[in-house]
Amino acid sequence: MIKLMVVDDEVVIRKGIRTSIDWLALNVEIVGEARNGKQALELVQQLKPDIVLTDIRMPYIDGLELAQQLKQHFPHIKIIILSGYDDFNYARTALKIGVTEYLMKPVGAEELTALVTRIGGEIAQEKLQNEKELNDQLLMRESFPYIQRKWLNRLLKGETRINDALLDKANQLRISLEGPEYAVVVVDVDDFRLNTEHAPDREKELIHYSINNIVEEVFSSVFQCTACQSDFDNINVLLNANMHNKHRILECCQEAQRCIARYMKLSVTIGLGQYVSDLADVHESYRQAVYAMQCKVYRGKGQIIAYREVESELQGGSAQHAILSPSEDEKELLEYLSTMDKAKVDQLLDNRFRQFAQSYVSYENIKSISLKWVILAIAHLEQMGIDLNKQSLLNPYTEIEKYETTDDIRRWLGGVFAVFIDSIDTYKNVRYKNIVAAAIKYIHEHYSEEIRVEDISAQVFVTPNYFSRVFKEETGQHFTEWLNKYRVEKAKILLKDVSAKIYEVADRVGYNDYKYFTHIFKKATGLTPKEYRNQTS
Repeated sequence: MIKLMVVDDEVVIRKGIRTSIDWLALNVEIVGEARNGKQALELVQQLKPDIVLTDIRMPYIDGLELAQQLKQHFPHIKIIILSGYDDFNYARTALKIGVTEYLMKPVGAEELTALVTRIGGEIAQEKLQNEKELNDQLLMRESFPYIQRKWLNRLLKGETRINDALLDKANQLRISLEGPEYAVVVVDVDDFRLNTEHAPDREKELIHYSINNIVEEVFSSVFQCTACQSDFDNINVLLNANMHNKHRILECCQEAQRCIARYMKLSVTIGLGQYVSDLADVHESYRQAVYAMQCKVYRGKGQIIAYREVESELQGGSAQHAILSPSEDEKELLEYLSTMDKAKVDQLLDNRFRQFAQSYVSYENIKSISLKWVILAIAHLEQMGIDLNKQSLLNPYTEIEKYETTDDIRRWLGGVFAVFIDSIDTYKNVRYKNIVAAAIKYIHEHYSEEIRVEDISAQVFVTPNYFSRVFKEETGQHFTEWLNKYRVEKAKILLKDVSAKIYEVADRVGYNDYKYFTHIFKKATGLTPKEYRNQTS
């Protein structure tokens, strides 16, 4: 609702304005009246009107001075001046002040209604626009870290062109690119996925946010820098360095580790890229920092790893980039699984991972080879007829991402293959039981129908002869013998209902030949169905 305040030294005029128009119908509320400009100024702060309707000639402070002070202190208020004087100087002064309308008395109700309605519409539009601008500003403040992060990560990956527009954008995003040298630091939380497996996304975001703040605070005490979360689970830091501070990068890394351990109770591994003097080469420093950080797969967690150290090892010939093909081990692995030889499986894995370490096979390739082994083993077990408990195994593609070193992956693989061996052992122990249990379940559901050995064996996916042998070994009875006894037990229950015809009972338990039913029933109980009913009723 639009708030209107009336200012006039004549009570009659104030009353006339208040009563001559249905203000509520116009969505307008008269929030107050004042008899002069001085009183009006006191009330404005309290009532916060949208429109002030004022006379010119008033004691203490006249309408023009009131309008001037309102525009100075409350520029959003719309001012309508009512004047009994047709003086051009008054009107010109009012326009200079910024008065919305200047009307001559007497003013008719229709004219005033139309004017207030129009101004009310303008106020409503301005409020909507102000609200939109406020929301846009709020959205921008909330989105700023995300926009800054995306832009910086694109720069680090070499996805942006270095030009004046880029420098202007960096300035807008408060990202320092002063140089004259640049280096990238990558901070990775050790065992992050493993430790936050069941944590809500909000908690994970809070961990990254807190570490980002710690890292940026530590490095900004020495360097002009910007820290942001990467597209993965790392924190990237872009440093601007010079001859006076570039040697202090290791000191800052150590301090960041100490602070994160103290305040977050977390361990981090930090990779350092080399300094570059050209902004266009900063993506190379980033690549080096990521590579150095990933070398924790061999060096272990909680390390500070400089690329220049890794580079010297590579140049020293200790690393071979060729991926060692695991295909020669696969048949061996499956053979050891089939024979449930856990010791041989462990030995094969130990040998393989020793080769990985000696050959500096990349982290990604180790994961690929390990996953290949797991998938081959799963397929092999399924071909054996073993239904793995997928819930306990979970998704290997997701599971392996939790492990960050060769030792972690080796332990995980050992556990997976131990589960496979247990599954094979269990399968061999319960295989017969599974077949017989499935057959019995089928009989329970279909005993009223014609059932042949061929029907049952088809349900459990074995040959009739094999099924008959397994059933006899497991139950001690031939299948037909067991089926007849089960049907007789069902018939006993039905015979207790004296209203049921005996031939109906026979049909309901799977015998369409009444005489054969009587023969089977008497063989099992020593009584005919009729004799049994008479004896039990």
